[in-house]
Amino acid sequence: MPTIKHTLIGPIRQALTMSGLPSKGALQDEQLDIIKEAGILIKNDKIHQIGSYWDLYPEAQSIGAEMVTLKGDFVALPGLIDCHTHICFGGSRAQDYAMRNAGKSYLEIAKAGGGIWDTVSQTREISSAIGYNYPEHFPEIQAQ
Repeated sequence: MPTIKHTLIGPIRQALTMSGLPSKGALQDEQLDIIKEAGILIKNDKIHQIGSYWDLYPEAQSIGAEMVTLKGDFVALPGLIDCHTHICFGGSRAQDYAMRNAGKSYLEIAKAGGGIWDTVSQTREISSAIGYNYPEHFPEIQAQ
């Protein structure tokens, strides 16, 4: 039987859980569930429970959890990742990326000839060059 490892981390000044939020649409600040003086209970390297540190503490002690006591003001929030892709893509955004890393704004990048409209234009050029036309091949897209 594998060993179960528990760890309690906290107290954390504020934890943002994202629980109870709609899966689509804009969010208002008032919708966010912020837990003050929070604790995060880890079970085998995965978050098992988030709640009040002081409510989780007795349970963590009873199961022999490792206690990681934080001293100072900490905030915990989920890592937000936009993991979308585009099947058809012309051009390169490497120069845009380099310019952003150099501190340029999106407006400055666009004025220099880069940005999203540059790659949209290049994608359209490729589509025209190969004789590919969205409305012709996918009429349901045109209907939207």
